Amino acid sequence: MGNDRTLSKARKIAQRLAGQIEKLSDALEDLELEFAMLMKTIDKMEAKQGTSRDVEIDVSVKINEEEEDDFDVTNTSAPTVKGRRKF
Repeated sequence: MGNDRTLSKARKIAQRLAGQIEKLSDALEDLELEFAMLMKTIDKMEAKQGTSRDVEIDVSVKINEEEEDDFDVTNTSAPTVKGRRKF
């Protein structure tokens, strides 16, 4: 019984973390698009002025989607308890 409850809590935390990771991934993708648009605008403005600066930026995102598919969430309707609990 105690292991089932602990496992349920661990799964709930894993689901919450997966959701946060998804939000962060989406936000990072949006920022990358905005950055690319900004760099394109800068290049156009510099081309009009006849000056240019070379800015080289390497951005890579590594997402491990295999881990997200492996967890099974149960008892997600349980209320969360704020505070510290001992198991």
